Amino acid sequence: MSRAFKVGVWRSYMEIHQRVLTEIARALDERHRLSVSEFDTLVNIPLDGVRLKDLGRRTVLTQSAVSRMCDRLARRGLVTRTPVAEDQRGALVLLTDEGRTLLRAAVRTNAEVVEENFTARLGDEELRALHALLGRLAVEDGGEQCDTPR
Repeated sequence: MSRAFKVGVWRSYMEIHQRVLTEIARALDERHRLSVSEFDTLVNIPLDGVRLKDLGRRTVLTQSAVSRMCDRLARRGLVTRTPVAEDQRGALVLLTDEGRTLLRAAVRTNAEVVEENFTARLGDEELRALHALLGRLAVEDGGEQCDTPR
């Protein structure tokens, strides 16, 4: 297989990713006044909370950007930041009731956009094959295997 073909496959993947991400960003902003980064942060906060330093590992943001993001989300009333007694610089981040409500709606929006702009264009077998391929790439790169499709 030629290098040009391989690069073309990669380019197609990037273009599709960008198109879908643009639609997700538009829908999250229009429906919920959330950016993709805000959504990524909120969706990575477990119901029982997360330490700020661990949240940085779960998102695509740098540690300092996560801290600023949590400050912004706290000002909007979507999360709380509570100091951790044994770590003077540490904080526990929790979703507020308002944050949980907004997140539930935003998760539905994200799923609708992904389905409309990506998964609806593929059959079940194609999705299973893509899932297997992407899962293999994630594992090889030290990532975690995707959830098994249901």
